[in-house]
Amino acid sequence: MDAREFKQRFLPHHRQLYRVAYHLTGNAQDAEDLLQDTYLKLWQKRDDLQYKVVAEAYLVTMMQNLFRDQQRLKRINISEHIDDHAEPPDERSLASAVETQDEAKQMEALMDGLPERDSSILRMHLVEDKSYEEIERDTGLSQGNIRIIIMRTKQKLKQQYLKLTKR
Repeated sequence: MDAREFKQRFLPHHRQLYRVAYHLTGNAQDAEDLLQDTYLKLWQKRDDLQYKVVAEAYLVTMMQNLFRDQQRLKRINISEHIDDHAEPPDERSLASAVETQDEAKQMEALMDGLPERDSSILRMHLVEDKSYEEIERDTGLSQGNIRIIIMRTKQKLKQQYLKLTKR
């Protein structure tokens, strides 16, 4: 079957098929996708089709089967995704997450107690991920000074944190 014959035989059913697709999907975009998939599958099978086949009934059945196959695949993909995460986290991982949040809050409080300049430079470097060149442009300090401030501020925070947690 050539393209001209295919168009003559199956394209007149486009409106009806779109209505069926919309009824199945409930969404215009999904209906268009389903319609396109149906015509693509039909084009791929065009040489195997019998001329006695009632075009509209065949197309609707093909579309319904395609829709069911797509829904089945979606359910399989969703269930695989759910199975990957079906196990609840164990108590150790929950305790670790809580501990990490507490440590972050403590560190944040320690950073708030730093001099404004030191805190600002450390945040630019660690939180905002700025390079030494960018910090130099923002602060007017040399890169050597910035490196020293960051190193000393980290040491100071580490000492204060260790005192706070008594480790």
